[in-house]
Amino acid sequence: MKEYILVTVCSKKEESENTFSQRLSLFWTQMLRQNLEEFEKVYAECSEFENHAGLLGRKYAILPELASPLKTKLLNEGFDVLDIEIDDFYSPYEITAPDWMQIEH
Repeated sequence: MKEYILVTVCSKKEESENTFSQRLSLFWTQMLRQNLEEFEKVYAECSEFENHAGLLGRKYAILPELASPLKTKLLNEGFDVLDIEIDDFYSPYEITAPDWMQIEH
């Protein structure tokens, strides 16, 4: 069974939820079109935004080997990324609705 780690992507300071959501959508659309192999390593997206010291955050469940390249791509696109716990694994049974939305591949 595959196990996943979580990555939290954060907004810019004082960025609105709408703007942050739009930037995330654009980022994932570009990744889907330009690198399907990496995109398929993203299992699920948290259904709600979180507050991280005044920044909006959204969690993603990913395969561990995607952590480093994804973080680099996110930082290059102007997102902030919280520390990724590469030793904290989750099974698909822990990443379920309504808290998570599985990404169709």
